[in-house]
Amino acid sequence: MNAVQFMVGLVLSLALVTGASAAPRAWLDRTQINQGDTVTLNIESDTKDSPDFTVLAADFALTGQSSQTQTTISNGSISTRTLWAVALEPRKAGVLNIPAIRVGNESTAPLTLSVMRAPVGAQAQGQDVFVEVQVDTDSPWVGQAVIYSVRLNYAITLLDGDLDTAQIDGADLRRIGDDVSYQRMIAGRRYQTLERQFVLTPERSGELTLDAPRFRGRTLAGLRDSLIGGARSVSAIGESLLLNVRAQPAQAALPWFPAQAVSMERSQANAQSHVGEPVSVELRVRVDGALATQIPELSIAEVPGLRVFPDVANLSERLVDGVLHAEVSRRFALVAARAGNIEVPAVQLAWWNTVDNRPELAQVAAFTLNVAPAIDAPVSVAADAGANAAPTPALAESVRNAEQSWLWQWLSAALLLLWLATLALAWRRGALRLPSRAVPVAAVAAVTDGERALRRALASADLPAIDAALRQLAAGQALDTVLDDPAQRAAVTLLHAALWGQGDRRAAREALCNAFAGGIRLRAHAAASSSEEPLPPLYPR
Repeated sequence: MNAVQFMVGLVLSLALVTGASAAPRAWLDRTQINQGDTVTLNIESDTKDSPDFTVLAADFALTGQSSQTQTTISNGSISTRTLWAVALEPRKAGVLNIPAIRVGNESTAPLTLSVMRAPVGAQAQGQDVFVEVQVDTDSPWVGQAVIYSVRLNYAITLLDGDLDTAQIDGADLRRIGDDVSYQRMIAGRRYQTLERQFVLTPERSGELTLDAPRFRGRTLAGLRDSLIGGARSVSAIGESLLLNVRAQPAQAALPWFPAQAVSMERSQANAQSHVGEPVSVELRVRVDGALATQIPELSIAEVPGLRVFPDVANLSERLVDGVLHAEVSRRFALVAARAGNIEVPAVQLAWWNTVDNRPELAQVAAFTLNVAPAIDAPVSVAADAGANAAPTPALAESVRNAEQSWLWQWLSAALLLLWLATLALAWRRGALRLPSRAVPVAAVAAVTDGERALRRALASADLPAIDAALRQLAAGQALDTVLDDPAQRAAVTLLHAALWGQGDRRAAREALCNAFAGGIRLRAHAAASSSEEPLPPLYPR
């Protein structure tokens, strides 16, 4: 009888439990967090009504929400349980009250959360996640490149995260290099460290505030943290820094260029060249403590008789052991317009030594370019005779040949006089009409051949062939001095820029075709010199 009464009572108790609705229950995964972290609020209820989270908006930001429903069937009875989880980010530090949350006709019990100010710097050591910041100098010069390092240290497993570095007012902040990851021991605890580096360039003098970087991420949540499990949010805040930026000193040169070290060198240039032949020269500057874009533009000054055509500069930079290294190299084509020795000036680069706080000067020495006449130029013969000069074997041989051929020279002169007399007689009789200006036949043929070569080169738009034809017509002289037409001189400048510099080849072709469409226009002295028949080459090809 007692057994029967026990079974009846048990069934009645189960029925009462199944039929009754339990009050919703709320709890936090942690009761104390740092400012910037998030906490998970869990609410469990056996009703289908959703909790009213609007009462939390005053003190918390809701950053995520999820729910899970579980249905159980036992001995013909059906029970349903729903679990809601919401991530809360406190808006302020201190002891915050989480009010009762209404779920349907019921409410949860209120809770309390302690929010501590996030430790920074040395105080943050020992935390699961903390951020360190560092600069290589706290009193830079305006325009000086400062290395700004941010290190994220974490001793827990991170699922993901974002490390934010705010833009700085009054400075240019540029990330350099890739993130570096390594392990280290801090206060007896092993941390994984992610290091990220930036180049900070102050744009004005005075105080400069670097806002604190902030990390937001997620880590694995234990079963005790939430019935849902999954992930929980973590965060960390670094230190804000104050820099005292110094103004440019009065004794500094312009353009202003602060750096730790500067060296300059020039490639070994060929000191021998010909008129119109380009000589390649390369300048290279290596700098510590500055960006490649901060290095002043490299240039070689032009001097009379020398044209300089710069190429595009090559820039590179890298960060090694916390020191910024930059390099700039640039090639130049030097084209001489006259023969002789041409002094190529020195190249100087003024900079400010940020280590010793003094002005410095980096330079490469000047050098002499020995320029010979153009390869296709006519050969001129000059003899310097001295009263007491001893004759060389070649000169003695020439004298002997001259003595042996004097008879033939007199005979040639007589024939020439006879031919001239015949022409004069024919002129008087009207049998011969000479043009107003007589030009030797050989000269006419030479000019015509050169112009034909120029026309062929222009028709094919072959810039090297055009240059060769023009130099042939100039007979070894500089084109700038022999061309009489300003349009033709401008077109030749575009031609040289396209061949040896950064010029537009298409623009050079159009200018050449337009300028030389009616033929080449030489100055009077150049035309007269070109009409003289050149001597045959010493070594015929």
